[in-house]
Amino acid sequence: MAEKKEYRSAIRSRRLIRTALLELLQEKRFEKITVTDIVKRADINRSTFYAHYPDVMGLLDEIQEEIISF
Repeated sequence: MAEKKEYRSAIRSRRLIRTALLELLQEKRFEKITVTDIVKRADINRSTFYAHYPDVMGLLDEIQEEIISF
Protein backbone atom coordinates (compact mmCIF):
# COMPACT_ATOMS: atom_id res chain seq x y z
CA MET A 1 0.00 0.00 0.00
CA ALA A 2 1.36 3.42 -0.93
CA GLU A 3 2.13 5.92 1.78
CA LYS A 4 -0.43 8.71 2.07
CA LYS A 5 0.81 11.88 0.42
CA GLU A 6 1.18 14.77 2.83
CA TYR A 7 -0.47 18.10 2.05
CA ARG A 8 1.84 20.99 1.24
CA SER A 9 0.50 22.98 4.19
CA ALA A 10 1.37 20.11 6.55
CA ILE A 11 4.87 19.84 5.11
CA ARG A 12 5.29 23.61 5.46
CA SER A 13 4.04 23.57 9.07
CA ARG A 14 6.40 20.76 10.06
CA ARG A 15 9.32 22.62 8.46
CA LEU A 16 8.43 25.84 10.31
CA ILE A 17 8.15 23.98 13.61
CA ARG A 18 11.48 22.22 13.18
CA THR A 19 13.25 25.40 12.09
CA ALA A 20 11.83 27.24 15.10
CA LEU A 21 13.12 24.52 17.45
CA LEU A 22 16.59 24.59 15.90
CA GLU A 23 16.74 28.38 16.19
CA LEU A 24 15.60 28.28 19.81
CA LEU A 25 18.21 25.65 20.64
CA GLN A 26 20.86 28.20 19.68
CA GLU A 27 19.41 30.63 22.22
CA LYS A 28 18.48 28.48 25.23
CA ARG A 29 18.65 25.02 26.75
CA PHE A 30 16.23 22.39 25.46
CA GLU A 31 14.61 22.04 28.89
CA LYS A 32 13.61 25.72 28.78
CA ILE A 33 11.94 25.57 25.34
CA THR A 34 8.15 25.45 25.46
CA VAL A 35 5.46 24.83 22.86
CA THR A 36 4.60 28.52 23.23
CA ASP A 37 8.17 29.48 22.31
CA ILE A 38 8.03 27.29 19.22
CA VAL A 39 4.63 28.43 17.96
CA LYS A 40 5.53 32.09 18.45
CA ARG A 41 8.80 31.66 16.56
CA ALA A 42 7.14 29.62 13.80
CA ASP A 43 4.15 32.00 13.66
CA ILE A 44 1.62 29.17 13.81
CA ASN A 45 -1.27 28.22 16.10
CA ARG A 46 -0.82 25.84 19.02
CA SER A 47 -3.38 23.52 17.41
CA THR A 48 -1.13 23.26 14.35
CA PHE A 49 1.78 22.20 16.53
CA TYR A 50 -0.33 19.59 18.32
CA ALA A 51 -1.68 18.29 15.00
CA HIS A 52 1.87 17.16 14.22
CA TYR A 53 3.59 16.55 17.57
CA PRO A 54 2.42 15.56 21.07
CA ASP A 55 4.91 17.88 22.80
CA VAL A 56 8.41 19.35 22.47
CA MET A 57 10.02 16.03 23.42
CA GLY A 58 7.98 14.23 20.76
CA LEU A 59 9.27 16.73 18.20
CA LEU A 60 12.87 16.12 19.28
CA ASP A 61 12.34 12.34 19.28
CA GLU A 62 11.07 12.43 15.69
CA ILE A 63 14.02 14.52 14.52
CA GLN A 64 16.45 12.13 16.26
CA GLU A 65 14.76 9.07 14.70
CA GLU A 66 15.08 10.60 11.24
CA ILE A 67 18.76 11.32 11.80
CA ILE A 68 19.42 7.80 13.08
CA SER A 69 17.54 6.14 10.22
CA PHE A 70 19.31 8.29 7.62
